[in-house]
Amino acid sequence: MKKTKLLITFILLILFSITATKSPINAAENKVIYFKEEGCLVCSSLAGYQSGIGSTYVQANDYLLKLENQGVTVEVHDIIKSADSANLFAAYNLAYGIRKSEAIVPILFAGDQYFNHAEDIKEAIDDFTILNLSSDPFKDVVENQGQIFDDITGIAGFATVLFAGLLDGFNPCAIAMLLLFVSLLGFSDNKKILILVSITYIFALFVSYFLIGTFLLEFLGKYASQAHIINLIISWFIALLCSFLFFFNLYDFFMSKSQKYGKVKNQLPAWIQRYNKKLVKAFTNLMNDEENQKGLVSVLILTFVLGMALSVTELICTGQIYLGIIYGIRYLDSVYAYIALLSYNVMFVVPLIIIAVIAVKGPGVMSTSNFIREHLHIIKFLNAILFLTIAIYYFFRIFS
Repeated sequence: MKKTKLLITFILLILFSITATKSPINAAENKVIYFKEEGCLVCSSLAGYQSGIGSTYVQANDYLLKLENQGVTVEVHDIIKSADSANLFAAYNLAYGIRKSEAIVPILFAGDQYFNHAEDIKEAIDDFTILNLSSDPFKDVVENQGQIFDDITGIAGFATVLFAGLLDGFNPCAIAMLLLFVSLLGFSDNKKILILVSITYIFALFVSYFLIGTFLLEFLGKYASQAHIINLIISWFIALLCSFLFFFNLYDFFMSKSQKYGKVKNQLPAWIQRYNKKLVKAFTNLMNDEENQKGLVSVLILTFVLGMALSVTELICTGQIYLGIIYGIRYLDSVYAYIALLSYNVMFVVPLIIIAVIAVKGPGVMSTSNFIREHLHIIKFLNAILFLTIAIYYFFRIFS
């Protein structure tokens, strides 16, 4: 009898231990998914901050820590630092029916609900709403589907970036200044030196535009998505700007097709054109000076400075396509974003290099200029199509 009791007791102990070990595993996990981005000021208001002389960490305003103290696991994703996080963010937006124009951070997913404003998240943490939802299952999220950035990271999207850069390189504003610069170089009859000087000028444009693009990419990446209203305003601005540029370029297409070049609208303002011409003449006079003829290095330095200066004034004309592309790639992982930015600028200078070589070694500046003018209507038509595509893309993002 005693043996039987001992056996039963032993079996009950085993069953109890098995149940005890299994119950935490089978228990529903209190978990939420939180998306943010580096540099987001609104996102930082949900976490602790540094203050005081010794930069002491203050936990009083750390709402995410407060949520974890309630027993909730917070899975944090930074959509700027990681392309996987960015794609997961897009997948959650798709699963929860969030429009692309409202896909902003910070946003927190709990159960079948989401909270996408800092104040709403704070309030839901304080009144335990998120805690109560954290044990509920998430909606079905299919990763790698519905990516917001698949139009940029995909083959078609990357091809669009390359084509936009190439088309921008044929911009009459940039070509006109290049040809004017080449035509005024009189310090050497050596065509190899003239090509070297021209390529230095083009390289300066490349460096300048890449630096400007880097600044815009960082600025838009940090501030454009911190509030829905800012994101919406910028999207509307680009959509409307590209719509106007579509009509301007379409008008210019018909004018240049009819050889009414004086009526072309989408070009640098007359006062900027006059300023650029004076600037080019001043620099080329320095290059043609007898003292500078003796040193090729000094000529190349002057050429580089000239290219940097002109790139800023030409940005009004050449930066129209550039801005739309930069805003489209701002959410990409930094590596992919800078690859796209670099690729755009490489394609931008390719036509200028070809035209410079042809102008110096080929039929000459006037023949090259006339050829560009004769085919200006094609450039304007392609610009119109590209601006229409960008406008449709942003209107789709706004209303989808």
